[in-house]
Amino acid sequence: MDVRRPRLAAAWGAAVAVLVVLLGVVVPAGPAAAATIDCTPMGDPACRTLTPVVECVWVETDGTRTVVWGYDNPSSTVLHIDAGNKNGMAPGADDQGQPTEFLTGRQLNVFTTNVPGTSASWRLGNSTASLSSSTVACPTKPVPQVGNTFALALYLLAMAVAVPFAVRPRRRLAPFRHRLALR
Repeated sequence: MDVRRPRLAAAWGAAVAVLVVLLGVVVPAGPAAAATIDCTPMGDPACRTLTPVVECVWVETDGTRTVVWGYDNPSSTVLHIDAGNKNGMAPGADDQGQPTEFLTGRQLNVFTTNVPGTSASWRLGNSTASLSSSTVACPTKPVPQVGNTFALALYLLAMAVAVPFAVRPRRRLAPFRHRLALR
């Protein structure tokens, strides 16, 4: 009886199960559209409690500053504010990659901006967070959160295909004297 087939099937099954679990963690379902409040007109009281936060600043070798931003949404609902008048950055264009969907709770290190001088601010709803001389220096150089779920899913799929081949049992050669006896 060939023992390799059940082991290979078990390895494939385990790899597929791990991939399904990881993709479930990596690609969670988005919040329901009905649960999101549109705060672009700022009519709902929950919109008024949203607060931007300057996490830290890193001074680059060329003298520019990389600012790390977060926010606090104390409401129990996901909020939406379009980039523009109520969700804008300064200096520069209003839209500099900041989020437009705001999950509940305190969200750390959400995005970064690079500014040429010593001033930067994020206007979010009725609040503004500004870079100042008291802003904490980042302990390490911030890395923008670049990447996408597709690349991660592709990597995990490649690993799921490779794992069964890596864990399959190797063929054992018969001891030398057995091979001679078989001739």
